[in-house]
Amino acid sequence: MIERVNPSYLKVVAKTFRVIETLSQAKSGVPLSELARHVEQPKATVFRILFTLKQLGYVEQDPTRETYKLSPQRSWQTQNELRETLRAIARPHMERILARFEQTVCLGMLDQNQILYIEILEGLRSIRMAATVNAYAPVHSTSLGKSILAFLEPLEVEGILSRKPVTKLTGRTITSIGRLRRHLGLVRKKGYAVDNEETERGARCVGAPIYNTQGRPFAAMSVSGPISYIQGELVPAIAETLKDASGKISRQMGYVGRPSDPTSAPEV
Repeated sequence: MIERVNPSYLKVVAKTFRVIETLSQAKSGVPLSELARHVEQPKATVFRILFTLKQLGYVEQDPTRETYKLSPQRSWQTQNELRETLRAIARPHMERILARFEQTVCLGMLDQNQILYIEILEGLRSIRMAATVNAYAPVHSTSLGKSILAFLEPLEVEGILSRKPVTKLTGRTITSIGRLRRHLGLVRKKGYAVDNEETERGARCVGAPIYNTQGRPFAAMSVSGPISYIQGELVPAIAETLKDASGKISRQMGYVGRPSDPTSAPEV
């Protein structure tokens, strides 16, 4: 090919994409030695490529099996396309939830190990939340983040928590990793998460996960308002409504769950 003799042709980029293409065709993880043979490159070269891709979040390593695979966090559909598709599908559901509870409804995606707000419908009578569209929020304290973390694979959760500090935002923020793990176990059993003044004082939020076609929670939807209003029996009522809406959004996004699948969206 002409590009290969052109001084503008970068061999390392070509090698990187050969690795990515090989991983994309594998149904499960690929050992380093096998990958090196397939792309016809030295193991040391392939290892450096994998290490870089792993640091950037594009590749995951299973240390027990010593295999590599593309990270489900990275969609080869552009983030903007995915964001717009999710926003369009979720918007009618968000409007119905706003009309019923009159509290702020938020839609967020997991992005760069944080929650990115992509749509917010302000409540009709709630306190104004500090969150804004296109702003980031932590995963460990928000109901959006916790509802996603609870249903991710343990290895991915550990990776996210190791890369982002578990910062104390209020006196109620969970900052102990052990306590957070136990808390996420409860979230998984219930199918929804509650942020009890863990991100903002005076605010309580209820969130439920949204799944992609691979059965991975990549987004979530929440209802936020003052703790004086979102309390008692209203919390489970909001939670069931969110779980139902999030399940419908997941299916519209292409998710097909199976009862035996531990990552299946909770049945409601």
